[in-house]
Amino acid sequence: MPRNWRSFTAIVSVTIMSTLSCAQGADASKNQSPATVVNVPVKVISTSEGDVAYRAFGNGPPLLLIMGYAGTMETWDPHLIDQLGRDFRVIIFDNAGIGRSAVLRSVSIDSMADQTSALITALHLGSPDVLGWSMGSMIAQALAIRHPDQVHRLVLCATYPGTGGAIQPSRKDIAALTGNDPAGAQVDLFPADQDVAAASFSGSLAAYPASEPVSQSVIAHQASAIVAWWDGKDATGRRVHRIEAPTLVTDGANDRLDSVANDRDVANQISGSRLVLFPDAGHGFLFQEGVSFTYLVRTFLLGTPKPLNLKALRKHYEGGLTQVTSAGKVWLSKLKALTKKSTLRDIANIDLSLSDALGSFDQNLLTWGAGGPLNSATHAFVNAEEVGVNDVLAIGGQSDPSIKNLAKTSARQDRIIEKTENALRRDLGLPPLTETATTTTTTY
Repeated sequence: MPRNWRSFTAIVSVTIMSTLSCAQGADASKNQSPATVVNVPVKVISTSEGDVAYRAFGNGPPLLLIMGYAGTMETWDPHLIDQLGRDFRVIIFDNAGIGRSAVLRSVSIDSMADQTSALITALHLGSPDVLGWSMGSMIAQALAIRHPDQVHRLVLCATYPGTGGAIQPSRKDIAALTGNDPAGAQVDLFPADQDVAAASFSGSLAAYPASEPVSQSVIAHQASAIVAWWDGKDATGRRVHRIEAPTLVTDGANDRLDSVANDRDVANQISGSRLVLFPDAGHGFLFQEGVSFTYLVRTFLLGTPKPLNLKALRKHYEGGLTQVTSAGKVWLSKLKALTKKSTLRDIANIDLSLSDALGSFDQNLLTWGAGGPLNSATHAFVNAEEVGVNDVLAIGGQSDPSIKNLAKTSARQDRIIEKTENALRRDLGLPPLTETATTTTTTY
């Protein structure tokens, strides 16, 4: 069975290169799929701690995500949110003073945790699962300490202790996150050899409608709150050992903003917690390793699924294959339809739709095959394909010159994907796939 869509990323440069050079503005495509968080309108709810702006996406038990330093709810990778939304009702929101969320009289990790608690109450979430990233992980710790009945399970991503013993990042690295230094911010979030993952993150974020920048005063207040936590001046930070919610601590093994010693410190303080570090990943590990991270979160919060037998796995694999092949054809047709008036957001939304289809296929394969007789073959294929998903998302995050390099990288990765998928197909009792060369030339 030909897999033409596999070669789409390899030839995408000739399809849209001339479009990228003139794609500006923030107008959305009118033909977006509704099955993505980027199409969910922002809502504002009144709480006991002021108004809070939020989006809710997906179905299932509630999963509340808390953003980090200087970030908005549009800093969450929509591809990651879309994948989590397959199993959870995911709530993302703006911290105090950002967007349409109310300013607090005094900004601290504790006060932001109290506002998060007020949001949980106002939305009638009960005791949701809570995931916090970076500064958001400190807020999540404080929430679990100050409002323990409102946290079911806890996922702390790139976290820091509040006991006074935190290993702090350099002021230069912190400044890169909020200054006019995109390259410096990229180095902060992704290792040097993960430039495609960095471009994937940028390209994915471009799918959101434009949001208001965070004010310098809010950034300064957040910075003070973070330093107080690091220095042990926030009393709640010294009580992390009292957290009773089942806790998962995760980070990239090469996080330059957060030493893994900090993650180990927090994990050691919380009884029964689990620590998972992703190799060759940094502060943005949860975006770089989206499929693996999402599966880890799902199994931690919902339990490990029972693997399917060989016959059932083969049937579901073939059904999923048909769906992603169809999604790939739609993706290519939409790319061909782009014009000089198309925007970067148009491109990002087209890419996001294909990446979401691929991500769902990979998540299903892990659910069906992990832990079973095809565990190794399934993981090998999914890990290879995850890089291919990043290739697709990276298109919207590339400049005109670098898109040529992306095409070469995609071609190399395509061969790895084909090799690992054919190994999986062999174990499934299916014939190998063959590639059909695809040539596309588009001029504007």
